[in-house]
Amino acid sequence: MTSWMQKMYVKVTSPLHNEKGAQAIEWIALAGVVMAILGAVSTLLSKDELVGNAVANTLKKIIEKIGNALSGS
Repeated sequence: MTSWMQKMYVKVTSPLHNEKGAQAIEWIALAGVVMAILGAVSTLLSKDELVGNAVANTLKKIIEKIGNALSGS
């Protein structure tokens, strides 16, 4: 009887200790927030061409510097 109760206890409590699903939901929520922020920024920048071009040029320079540093140029 005791071993049966121990088995039942393990079966009932093991899902309570499994937090993988909750962690996955947190990552999905974080990705959703990041996507919403990127969408808002892109909408804002598409309306103002001067700011959009300035940001695009700055990002292009940063990416070129990273590429040059990695290639050793």
